[in-house]
Amino acid sequence: MRRVILLLSICAAVLRASEKPCPWMNAATAGGVLEGPVDFTMTKNGQEGTCEFTRRDSGARLRIDVGSELAKCAPPIEPLKAIGNEAMACTVDKATAQVVGRVRKQTFLIRVTGGFAQDKLREKAINVAEQVAGNLF
Repeated sequence: MRRVILLLSICAAVLRASEKPCPWMNAATAGGVLEGPVDFTMTKNGQEGTCEFTRRDSGARLRIDVGSELAKCAPPIEPLKAIGNEAMACTVDKATAQVVGRVRKQTFLIRVTGGFAQDKLREKAINVAEQVAGNLF
């Protein structure tokens, strides 16, 4: 019985290790942003892709989309300096803040959704955008 449990534990560890990490942010950093342990999914096609991190105990989410088309931001818009090109922050709704921008020919969209105050959501989205833009250079 102990051998079976040990074998299953090793198999589970190997499967977790074989998961492809998000190229723009790791799960530990996303967990810091969402203030708790996260699970994530990733889809990637060449240089484009999406990473979505979900906090396990609250459902708060962080979504990173990298592509070739610049997403739109609804007013009120806050232009952001020193975060790639054409970066701007906006509010989607009371529970979601987003940042869109571009680094060279790649665009990014950051969305933070969850149980945080609106100003904190925006701050979190801007901080993630800084990291993602740096990784895209």
